[in-house]
Amino acid sequence: MEALTIVSEPTQSPTKPSLRRLIAKVHDARRLPGDTLVLLIIVLIFNAHLIGLGSGISNIFIPSAVKYGQWWRLLTHPFVHVTWYHLLLDAGAFFILYADLKKKSLPLKMFCLIACAGTSLAAALIFSPLIESRGLCGLSGTAHGLMALTGLEMIKDGKIKRIGLISFMVVLIKSIYELISGTVVFGFMHMGLCGTPVAACHFGGVVGGILSFLVFTLVDRRKE
Repeated sequence: MEALTIVSEPTQSPTKPSLRRLIAKVHDARRLPGDTLVLLIIVLIFNAHLIGLGSGISNIFIPSAVKYGQWWRLLTHPFVHVTWYHLLLDAGAFFILYADLKKKSLPLKMFCLIACAGTSLAAALIFSPLIESRGLCGLSGTAHGLMALTGLEMIKDGKIKRIGLISFMVVLIKSIYELISGTVVFGFMHMGLCGTPVAACHFGGVVGGILSFLVFTLVDRRKE
């Protein structure tokens, strides 16, 4: 009777492929686009006051201060935040949505940011009396503009048209309601950790997002 010899293939440790994938993901995460990295550094610098370094007050937008020559507030106010909660809420949404612009050229990206931040500030100046006494800061207006732009781009793409339409209509209706009511939707949930929200800036940001979409569409047609 012959002895039965079972030859099995050597098993590979399941941890090795998983470890390789993990290392690859970490390596890819380090490859942040240059513009995203610059924006991230700027956000960190202008929120150093949250760890006790300097003061953010000198960089928020206050109309009377700008009139007296402190023009840099026009550029710095979107990056400043009141608390860590405010920073994580605004900057988190901003960078997630900004990542959707990765296929756009740098000039178009910069145009979009300037348009969304600019119209956000303009709406606050026109519609909110709070801005003179409380000032304006934060990326929420710009993030609303990017969300509107993302929704419109989805509609244009066609493959996810319904999701894009819902996304765009939600942010548009939300911003209009906030403009009319003067209050931020779910504002009570922030428990004062976002300062005194200037609701009108969200509507302004959405206008900037729509304007950016129109410019992007015009540029794409010229390429064709």
